[in-house]
Amino acid sequence: MEISFLKEIHHRICRHLGSRVAGRDCWNGLNLLAIDGSSVQLMDTEENQDAYPQSSSQKAGCGFPHMGIVGLLNLGHGGWEHIETCPQSRHETIAAASLAKHLGENDLLLGDRAFGSYELICRCATQGAHVLMRLHQARDRTLDWRKGKRLSPHERLVTWKRPYRPAGSSMTKEEWNELPETMEVRLIKVSYQNRAGEKGELVLVTTLLDSKKHDGIELADLYARRWDIELKLRDLKTTLNMEFFSVKTPEMAHKSMWMSVIAFNLIRALMQRAAAEVEKPVWHVSFKGVLDLVCASHESFRAHARKPRKRKEAVSSFIGICASKLIDIRPFRSEPRAVKRRPKNHPLLNAPRHEYVEVFHRSRYQKSA
Repeated sequence: MEISFLKEIHHRICRHLGSRVAGRDCWNGLNLLAIDGSSVQLMDTEENQDAYPQSSSQKAGCGFPHMGIVGLLNLGHGGWEHIETCPQSRHETIAAASLAKHLGENDLLLGDRAFGSYELICRCATQGAHVLMRLHQARDRTLDWRKGKRLSPHERLVTWKRPYRPAGSSMTKEEWNELPETMEVRLIKVSYQNRAGEKGELVLVTTLLDSKKHDGIELADLYARRWDIELKLRDLKTTLNMEFFSVKTPEMAHKSMWMSVIAFNLIRALMQRAAAEVEKPVWHVSFKGVLDLVCASHESFRAHARKPRKRKEAVSSFIGICASKLIDIRPFRSEPRAVKRRPKNHPLLNAPRHEYVEVFHRSRYQKSA
């Protein structure tokens, strides 16, 4: 099976999802998208190590190749628009540059501060899209809030000058010089409280310059929806068991990734249809609940083969059950990142397996020297 064939299936599913996005799924007429990166472990083979080498801090034979992924998520329907792969050692923004071509007019891209680069914002603007991101830490350290045009006590309109071309940029010098010499952006200062209850401030940057049309407080609240992509990455990697691919070649890793994305988007299509039945936002439907229902009931549809009326009734009943799989919305609940299962008391593999010498002591393992 060719990857081009899988990508064509993916594009058809995305077009189906996009055609069913309702007005309530947008924000002020703008399509919401989010961008973020993660990684997938691969089998420790020579081909995988060449394409996606393990961390340089690990000894040879002691780690696993890591395939970096950068995804573009449509927050309107919750499906993945596109995913790019790269070695984990490369910065996410390099792979993200190729995702900008999938943006269009009336699109608003949300991202964390790693993506708030001059290059990526310009690429988005070229496509007619807008951005809402946290200010990059390099600019945040040198930020002078007195500069620029004052819009409110917490908003400024500033002009950025094109910086020198970064060493890791995917653009050539000629392409970099074609970028606009200046760019006008709007900065919004936001107060927040972290998980530990500590108060702080962050600065958002956006290309939505009209403060009357796009209120700063509303934009600050909207930025909180960027966290949705973290939840979708959890659904994609943990719920669909995509944290580790048992494949020996990068080609099979790419096929496995696209199959996982196709499966994810098909589940989102069911969730979208179920949400429309009960007139709820699609993010109120449980991904895990619908996935479990699909796995438990897909065999029952075989009995309705060549029976269109029976199949239609079964599908209608199935969608009704999907619509009952709603998430219990509990704001401000505590969700500590902790696990109940204890790991096995095995030592770390700090030498190639064929050289490693296991040390025993009273039926308990010890780390070797």
